[in-house]
Amino acid sequence: MSAAAQIFLTLAGWTGAISAVVAYGLVTMKRISPDSLLFQGLNIVGAGLLSVSASVHSAWPSAVVNVIWVAIGVYAVRALWNARRTAAAVVVPDDASELTGGAAAGTTTALSVDSSPEDVLATGWEAPASSVADHDLLMDSLFAGTDVVDPAAARLVSERNSATRTPVAA
Repeated sequence: MSAAAQIFLTLAGWTGAISAVVAYGLVTMKRISPDSLLFQGLNIVGAGLLSVSASVHSAWPSAVVNVIWVAIGVYAVRALWNARRTAAAVVVPDDASELTGGAAAGTTTALSVDSSPEDVLATGWEAPASSVADHDLLMDSLFAGTDVVDPAAARLVSERNSATRTPVAA
């Protein structure tokens, strides 16, 4: 092997090592997500270059591990690609008209995985006023340091108690 090829392959190995370490460091510092294409791409490039370098130097265990690492990365990129292409569908059940702000029951609104809050609001969905009030009451009780009041649980207990006290007509 020529000296130039030896230098090129050594640089490829170092580039692969740096790529893998940068990917790990960025995820550890929470600069990127392990579900990002950048992380997976850095891992694929790093493992591929390390595999080539390890093969040239007859470091077969390292070469095999890095080929497996590339295969896992390719699988992850494919899964991420499919997840981003597939649109999530929100189906409004027939009995949930109060949750839709009047949207027709049984309608389907397509939202992608990357939908912004503005996109979701543009579908016409609004939280019912009762759930917003319940949330506000719960948050107020948490921040006030008082006993936590869960309005939904209180209503459930109240409905259960009133159901047991309702006289049955003979």
